[in-house]
Amino acid sequence: MSHVTLSIVMPSFNQARFIRQSIESVLNQDFQDVELIVQDGMSDDGTVEILQEISAKDPRLKWTSEHDDGPSAAVNSGLRRADGEFVGWLNSDDLFLSGTLKTVVTSFRSNPSWQLVYGHAEHVDETGDLIGKYPTQPPTVGLDGFKAGCFICQPTVFFRRSVIERLGYLDTTLQTAFDYEYWVRAFGVFANEIGFLDPVLAQSRLHESCITKTKRDIVALEGLKISSEYLGGAQWHWAATYLDELLEIHRDQPERFLRPALIFLDRAKMYATRHHYSQAIWAIEQITKRHQSVT
Repeated sequence: MSHVTLSIVMPSFNQARFIRQSIESVLNQDFQDVELIVQDGMSDDGTVEILQEISAKDPRLKWTSEHDDGPSAAVNSGLRRADGEFVGWLNSDDLFLSGTLKTVVTSFRSNPSWQLVYGHAEHVDETGDLIGKYPTQPPTVGLDGFKAGCFICQPTVFFRRSVIERLGYLDTTLQTAFDYEYWVRAFGVFANEIGFLDPVLAQSRLHESCITKTKRDIVALEGLKISSEYLGGAQWHWAATYLDELLEIHRDQPERFLRPALIFLDRAKMYATRHHYSQAIWAIEQITKRHQSVT
């Protein structure tokens, strides 16, 4: 078995419009001792043809297209295939910036105590235009830093393959927040062995079909679940943020806000204090009354 320094896992499903650029952001780096493992979930949009074309020219791209149980299961499959000393994963619509891989490997070599490292990131839109910086915080904020939300952007994270032996794999029961849960676990185990790199390492793409946009209620529920399990109690801002977003979506038709809001609260109430839950119900009632008075 041949060994490589760095393995990048790329979960993919029907991202043909983005995946070529994502692959090139890995293979066109100035660091060449890398393998790219694409775990495709049987895409039918032309993704497979792109993978066939690129892998015929560059054997560093290794791919399979088969049924999986979602992105976390796909990443786990790729991690099991990874042969690199260091590992990262990049979604098939995200991008590494130039020089990222060399910077990461050099940092690990220079800091042998580091088990995991991450850095700054940017949000870009469908066309690659900059939206803004990701709200990254350094490791010095500690585990308590996660109480305010996830301060680590997933494509900037790299870790030694030995980390998997201690942490295990991603939690496949989570649909959206499996990366956030993994970072929380890592901070609990490797508190003083996490490095931080100041440069912008990656770009995370926000578009209408990405998980962050399409499963906002699940993001909130899983944020509540993870904070409840690891951070000493559910952080209700996950629910409040989702309800604010839901109200904004239905601002012109607030009667359409009521049903999904109540459904969400029914699912979230197991994580809520009595005060939080009663305040949320009261706020929803006030919105409904104001709408009724207007109509």
